[in-house]
Amino acid sequence: MIRTTPPASGDLPCACTTLREASRAVARLYERHLAEAGLTATQFAILRAIERRGTYNLRPLADELVMDRTSLYRSIAPLERDGLVAIEADASDARARRASLTEAGRARIALALPHWRAAQRTFVEGFGSGDYGAFIDDLKRAIAQVEPGRGGGSPAVTTATTRRPHDD
Repeated sequence: MIRTTPPASGDLPCACTTLREASRAVARLYERHLAEAGLTATQFAILRAIERRGTYNLRPLADELVMDRTSLYRSIAPLERDGLVAIEADASDARARRASLTEAGRARIALALPHWRAAQRTFVEGFGSGDYGAFIDDLKRAIAQVEPGRGGGSPAVTTATTRRPHDD
C-alpha cells in the first residue's frame, strides 16, 4: 500500500542527532586532510576568514564563523602563539581586539589549501555535483527554518555553484 500522508514526526529519525552525526563525520574528513598542514578545520576557517577581511574584529569574526566568543578566543590563541595571526587592541575601541594574518599565516593557508581542496573534492564527489548543490540548498533551508534571517537566502539563488565567502 502506498502511503499518502507523511509519517508522524515521532516516526522519523531525530534531525538533531542525524545532523550532529553527519557534522562530526564531515568534520573528521576535513580534520584528517588539514592535519597534514598542522591545522584543525576550525583554525583553517578562522585563517581564511581573516584572510578575506585583512584585519578582523573578533566579535564579528565569531558571528561569521557561528561561534561564541569564548570558543573563538580558545581556537585563535594557538594561532597567535604560533605566529600565524597577530592580535591587537582595536584603535577605535580599546575593549575590542582585532586579528590580522602574519606572513607565516599566509604561508600556512597556502600549505593547507590543497589539503582543504582534497577534502572538499572527496566530499563533493561522494554526492555528485548536482546532488551536492541540492544538499547545500537543503541545509540552508533548514538553517533558515530554525533561525530566520540565516541560511544564505533562497535555495533557488544559492546553489553550490554560487561561491560565497566562506565556501573555502
